[in-house]
Amino acid sequence: MTAGTAARSAVTAPAAMGVLGAAALVAGSMIGSGVYLLPASLASIGSISILGWLAATGAALALAAMFAWLAAIAPDAEGLAGYVQVGLGRFFGVQATVVYWACNWVGTVAVALAAAGYAGFLIPALAAPAPRLFTTLAVIWLGVTASWIGPRVVARVEGVTLFAGLAPILLVAVAGWFWFDPGLFARGWNPSGAEPFAAVRSSALTAFWAFLGLECAAAVAGVVRDPARNVPRATMVGVLSAATLYIAACTVLMGLLPAAELARSSAPFSDATRAILGIGGAGLIAVCAFLRAGGCATGWVLVTAETTREAADQDAFLPAFKSRPGEPASAVNLLTTGGLMSLVAVLTSTPTLGAQFARLANVAVILSLMVYVLAAFSLLRLRGRFRTSGLRAGATATAIVAVACAIALIASASAVELAWACAPPLAAAVLYMRLRRR
Repeated sequence: MTAGTAARSAVTAPAAMGVLGAAALVAGSMIGSGVYLLPASLASIGSISILGWLAATGAALALAAMFAWLAAIAPDAEGLAGYVQVGLGRFFGVQATVVYWACNWVGTVAVALAAAGYAGFLIPALAAPAPRLFTTLAVIWLGVTASWIGPRVVARVEGVTLFAGLAPILLVAVAGWFWFDPGLFARGWNPSGAEPFAAVRSSALTAFWAFLGLECAAAVAGVVRDPARNVPRATMVGVLSAATLYIAACTVLMGLLPAAELARSSAPFSDATRAILGIGGAGLIAVCAFLRAGGCATGWVLVTAETTREAADQDAFLPAFKSRPGEPASAVNLLTTGGLMSLVAVLTSTPTLGAQFARLANVAVILSLMVYVLAAFSLLRLRGRFRTSGLRAGATATAIVAVACAIALIASASAVELAWACAPPLAAAVLYMRLRRR
């Protein structure tokens, strides 16, 4: 829903943003807390996961191109669900709403877990499974509390933590090369002995977590000069910029720490920085990562709650979740969001932080990819709106490639992850029948 909100506010502004400005906005929407625990989750696969990063980047570029086409053909659509509904109808619009909502609250637990991991580095007593779970729950409910006070508090938390969050990634991605050990990187290439293609597929699914949010790129079309030409270019540049930073940082980490040590780490960037700058520098990086992950979790708590409130206001969700006069944030939506996130945090708790993060990230990615597939089919239904056969052919090819990439990533998931991801679409079908009777 955030993309649609941004688009509605953007159409009244002068179209003054160029390619570079739009590309910076695209990259900034993806570079958040997602990468903080990915190296630990990918370390069990090995440094071969760098190939998975490349595969995930290719899929992200295909999906970003699809949303660029949708932005051009459906500029008034309200976010992901809007893009789906305009082409496929209300049933699939409800499906997209519920699945995207579930993706948000599963993914937010992963972000809160990242904050807990870095808290465990700062205070070792919090690193054990039980204290880590309580820390994760505390981050979630602090986010609920901040959102309940009001959106302005959330905006201030986001603003304060945004720039601090880039420090760990930039430091390792740039300075870490001076300490990079090619031999260590090579020894950790494929420690599990998995078949190479399977290892790449599995790591690509987890790595794609870092690209969630790329759909927000289409929202800037209203303030970009010559959007038909510049929005697709800016989207590609933004995705490639974020991918370059991610791949550089993860590659360096796998040449600084042994694969087994990295897989056990609850704060991979801090552990790597300790090898470079000592415990003082590592502690500072942990503080930066904790602040950004906590701020990001707070923002996504509000986004998740507002997703259902906006949908209910449009009669696409349960009436109990509708807005009530005079409330800055919906208590029903926030309490439901916090409760579901807490349940997921408890049910997915594992002794190893990296394993829990990978499970949460993979389920969130699968749910997001489900909505992306629906958006691609919506583009296929809408392609007739383009005036020329060349544009129609381009939109068709992009949608087909996007569907193929999404299905390939989904197919690499485990049976347990797919089972988790099947629950929201089934719930959405039940919800649609109830809404239809009303």
